[in-house]
Amino acid sequence: MEQYKRPYLDNDDIRIGYKEYPYVKIRRKTFVLFIFIAFVFCAVMLCINIVFNAKYQYIIVEDVSMQPTLNPSPIATDDGRYQDCVYVELTQDIDYGDIIIVDRSEEEKTEDYTVIKRALAFEGDQISIVALPVGENGQYELRLVRIKSGDNVGEIVYTGQDDDYIIYEDYILSYEEWTQTCASSTGRVRYEEDFFEYFLQENSTTTHRIIVEVNGESQSFDVEFYTVGSDNVENELDQVFYMGDNRVASRDSRLTGTCDHDKVVGKVVRIAHNGYSLRNDIFGWLDVVYNYLALIWQEIINFFMV
Repeated sequence: MEQYKRPYLDNDDIRIGYKEYPYVKIRRKTFVLFIFIAFVFCAVMLCINIVFNAKYQYIIVEDVSMQPTLNPSPIATDDGRYQDCVYVELTQDIDYGDIIIVDRSEEEKTEDYTVIKRALAFEGDQISIVALPVGENGQYELRLVRIKSGDNVGEIVYTGQDDDYIIYEDYILSYEEWTQTCASSTGRVRYEEDFFEYFLQENSTTTHRIIVEVNGESQSFDVEFYTVGSDNVENELDQVFYMGDNRVASRDSRLTGTCDHDKVVGKVVRIAHNGYSLRNDIFGWLDVVYNYLALIWQEIINFFMV
């Protein structure tokens, strides 16, 4: 009598049922785990990006008013010249020398009109832009002279060293070009023309004596100073004076006046060089990603430190 054999107990079925099935389960669990990790990662990145966009903004920089700091070799397009991008922290907590974004939509009567410049003076500071014999071989160069609010200063003595009042700005494009293009040509005391016409010519000013002792010679100048905010006495908001680093190609406070402090959108915390287009640099996008991750990492550190 032929022995009865269940079809599902043949050798092939035993091999499939008892040897291959555990591997199928492992593959399935691995796939589910991968999907779960990917979902968690995407959810975390979405939350991080939401938080990031609430505090930071990524901006493409147009034109050349901040050269050489930004857009030193831009690509010319129909609507501007572009090269670099910046990450901006959305804050009004700014300091001297910060690169800031200022909203000028109201003044320019254009929606979303912003400018990127450098903050150089604040409410109550006394400032002047005057040509002084501080260059090589006694040549005259324009200098920003700034007396911070609260400083009790009678006369300023400059000996050619780093000075708290006569500011040497190593970030601007060219002192020589700025002086040749923008310094007034008349009078013993030569001011930056636009600054003089907007701030000194019609506003009440104070005078300080500046004594320059360089190259074995001593020269003194009675220089007029504008007090930031003094021409906006009816405006209760603090004022900010700003200029572009490319002084001969920047439309800034010298032409448009100071801005209300609440018009400051934020300050630049990271620069992504060549981030505008692959035409600038085929690897420029790496700098964009690097700075994004660096800001996220800094926020994580700050969170745990708090």
